[in-house]
Amino acid sequence: MIFEEIKRYAQDCISDHILSCQKHKWACMRFLKDSKRIGTDGFPYVWNEERAQNIVDWFSFLRHSKGILAGKPIELTEWQKFRLCQLYGWVHKDTERRRFKKSFTEVARKNAKSQEEAGVALYECAVTATKNGEVAEIYTAGTKRDQSKIVFTEAGLMLRGSPLQTKFRVTRDSIRHYKTGSTIKPLSKEDGRSGDGTNPALLVLDEYHQHKTTEFYDLALGSNTKEPLLMIITTAGMDLTYPCFVTEYDYCSKILDPNIDVEDDEYLIDICEMDTEDYEDVSRLDNEELWKKANPIRMSYPEGREKIRGDYKVAKEQPEHMTAFLTKCLNVWVMAKENGYMDMSKWKVCEIEGLPFEIEGRPVYVGFDMSAKTDLTSVAFVIPYLSGKYDGNGKEIVKYLVWTHSFIPTREKLREHILKDKAPYEAWERAGHLTVTDTPIVDQGAVMRYVMEECSRYNLDVQCLCFDPANASKLMMDLSDEGYTVEEVFQSHKHLNEATQGFREQVFCGNVQYLKNPLLNYAMSNAVIRQSNGLIKIDKDATTKRIDPVDAVLCAFKLAMYHIFGDDYGAYLDNFMEELLNGD
Repeated sequence: MIFEEIKRYAQDCISDHILSCQKHKWACMRFLKDSKRIGTDGFPYVWNEERAQNIVDWFSFLRHSKGILAGKPIELTEWQKFRLCQLYGWVHKDTERRRFKKSFTEVARKNAKSQEEAGVALYECAVTATKNGEVAEIYTAGTKRDQSKIVFTEAGLMLRGSPLQTKFRVTRDSIRHYKTGSTIKPLSKEDGRSGDGTNPALLVLDEYHQHKTTEFYDLALGSNTKEPLLMIITTAGMDLTYPCFVTEYDYCSKILDPNIDVEDDEYLIDICEMDTEDYEDVSRLDNEELWKKANPIRMSYPEGREKIRGDYKVAKEQPEHMTAFLTKCLNVWVMAKENGYMDMSKWKVCEIEGLPFEIEGRPVYVGFDMSAKTDLTSVAFVIPYLSGKYDGNGKEIVKYLVWTHSFIPTREKLREHILKDKAPYEAWERAGHLTVTDTPIVDQGAVMRYVMEECSRYNLDVQCLCFDPANASKLMMDLSDEGYTVEEVFQSHKHLNEATQGFREQVFCGNVQYLKNPLLNYAMSNAVIRQSNGLIKIDKDATTKRIDPVDAVLCAFKLAMYHIFGDDYGAYLDNFMEELLNGD
């Protein structure tokens, strides 16, 4: 029975009889847990063995289109059965409709992703549409029309020489099932923008890591069919600001993780990747056995292994190709940015959901990056604190708690940034990370009210207000007249190098904790550095994307790093002034 075969497979993966990464093991644990929940309260699903077998039989009627197996029937591997048979085997006990409405699979390239998507598209077009008495609209979507046609074209090729070929009519832009009238079509970029006239029974998102926006993803949200399905199969990417990593990969990882209380019984998920310890120690990359974690199919035959081996040899000899090797061949998310400031995987480790301790009365440094009147303005709060842990010299380690908030003057500017940056500013506003001041220009008074309310809320001991003096000279003068300690942070390599280097070092050492904020993460991923005589600073002119929250953080950290515990402000301000006087 398929059900028993999948259970044995899951147990073999968990025990490493079949070498597997942590997240695939979690997917296996999830299936075994579900198999024990059948018939229990709160789990309205049962296993339908016939439907699970049907999808296996369906693929056997289709034909390989490429390589040494071209023209031969497709026999699903155990890994493919584990996912596809779950997709069709789990049904609602009352309605008998498919349990899963979404499917997310992330695996290294050349592991039969397009073939799998194409086979499911044909099955939905014929079998599911017939069962439900519907005319199914099925769409394939890539970032460009040529990419959208990859899965579509593969579906047509898989029908060649197949006994199913006479059931379909294949043309340049459409595959039509004669009996049901259901169609498979590739989408264009304009289709994603408008979404007009589509009611997808199945939407296939191919290589979702390349999608800058959720335009195509959102097309599936309004589907009005009996058993809608959004199918995502992708490889890791090189931009950690795109929705695949920011939203889907993060969410799916949390669903799989048994230590996190996030559940979604209608989302089928599997992630096959190299574990962190497998690639952080470069010497471990030589162990070809570990490559199997991200390549369940490609590492199962000699030609596939040899191709990965050749790509690895090139990456070792030419390090500039290592990022591509890690992402494409080992399914590792790597931010590829020339002169990029931050290692985003290390930055992400520092993220926290809420305040880690009581901050009432703590010293705080507030950094500002004031915009040129109509642009984004950001403020950052940095609290230095003693960790209770000690370094090798017996000195107590100082850590830093960070959070930020940003402002924009009008909704017109908000929409302008959404289009220009291709970033979800509206979602960030709804989540409370961004405020629209509804004023013709940035309302610096509103910014200061927010800062003072935040400090008052926690009774914070404001040590210093730290400004890049550009666009803020009048405000700085007014605040100084009101009795606040205000300091300029000059924007030169000499004055910013120590803070820029130091903050990154503290992140790498795990001494920074920042409150979860996708706008801050977006800005950090955009930040690049400019070097001069061995000194670095964030290059504001190198990118058109927002880095304002990062500038605000470094502005505050510049003063916070001089904080001396158990002494008055004058002592550590003296240190700062001494460094300042020794500079330009």
